[in-house]
Amino acid sequence: MRISKNNFFVILLFLAAVMQCFVSRGQNTVSSPYSKYGIGETDMFKNSVNAAMGGVGYAMHRNNMVNNINPASYSAIDSMSFVFDIGFYTNNVILRSNTAKTTGSIGGISHIMFAFPVHKTTKIAGGLLPVSSIDFTSSETHIGDTVNIGTYKATYAGDGGVNKAFVGVSFQPGEKAGFLHNLSIGANISYLFGNYYRSSTLSFPDSAYHLSSRIENNYKISAFAVDFGLQYFQTLKNGDVFGIGIAYDLANTLPTENQYRHYTYSVTAGVETIRDSVRYQDTEGEIKYPQTIGVGLSYERPQKLFAEIDATFTEWSKLEIQSAQYTDVLKDDLRINAGIEYKPNVYGNYLQKISYRFGLNYSSGMLYLNDRQIRQYGIALGFGLPIKKQGTQINICFEYGKQGTKESNLIEKDFFKIGVSFSAKDRWFFKRKYQ
Repeated sequence: MRISKNNFFVILLFLAAVMQCFVSRGQNTVSSPYSKYGIGETDMFKNSVNAAMGGVGYAMHRNNMVNNINPASYSAIDSMSFVFDIGFYTNNVILRSNTAKTTGSIGGISHIMFAFPVHKTTKIAGGLLPVSSIDFTSSETHIGDTVNIGTYKATYAGDGGVNKAFVGVSFQPGEKAGFLHNLSIGANISYLFGNYYRSSTLSFPDSAYHLSSRIENNYKISAFAVDFGLQYFQTLKNGDVFGIGIAYDLANTLPTENQYRHYTYSVTAGVETIRDSVRYQDTEGEIKYPQTIGVGLSYERPQKLFAEIDATFTEWSKLEIQSAQYTDVLKDDLRINAGIEYKPNVYGNYLQKISYRFGLNYSSGMLYLNDRQIRQYGIALGFGLPIKKQGTQINICFEYGKQGTKESNLIEKDFFKIGVSFSAKDRWFFKRKYQ
């Protein structure tokens, strides 16, 4: 077996990116109010190829990218190739209410993934990517009443999120299997890790005689999860390809290590000093994560046109955190994604070889606040820029979305995401013809 001379640099890039993921999760400069509910925001940035087409992927089957949306897609990887995929993103956010407006941004690594063959029928994939994110701060100031405690301020904050490291495998029967050769199945085994931190603080900004108090809850997660996928593609008489994909994430029980802290403190020259520990307690608990099922249909004219529409249903009403249910706030979510990709001429000039992508998405919303469903919708476009000599494609995505409303004293969120990913495909596994 022979490894090409560029593979050493691919390995170095992979290791450097992994180190960066553990050192930093990106720079966050905006509080996201809707992340305080449930497990936080789960609409994380995807691979720029998927994101530019509205987030589709259940029925996408490609040999030059790692499509973790459906593990059955790994079977598309060539039997002698190694594929490495890394992405970066920035998300600029505008929050509006009836009385205020604020802006901010967040950015970082969106994913690190790879795939390679172990047999012409069996392919392996793996990677590291975020699952959810929590970051919010809100406060209320109250004027003292008849008990004469003066002005006091209640502050609520949250931070954290969950990441996922996964290893997946897919299998596609050989040509001797007949029509079953068009069928591929796959599965991911994921390790979920991270934490959810929430705090509530009662402070007295105008008084030197009352001690402030804070309650902190921190749930550390370390658990395994499994999801499955299936894809079937049928070539039509005119050479076009019709595809169907199904993915299913099992409902999971995620064990947690819980830290409860309740203490009083004073503030001198802006520095907090703990005065008394009211209650410290370490326990074990669990988060019951709901099931998700997704279905996608695709139509492709090879080397020319690709179109797909997906539907995803997540049973968020079944989410439980430390035995607490949130059926009054969390509702089942239906998400619709649609996208298209067009290549003018793969044998033409450079502009004709570029992949032009466009997509739309809509979510009924997992949150129900103030008698309103917090819906979300978005529009995206992107480009796939081929780099022939390096066997790499640079994928760029621009996405605009809106979540929520200013009505009923709620918050409207506008966001503009920019994503860039690099998909490198190289022939690693081949025998020398001459020794």
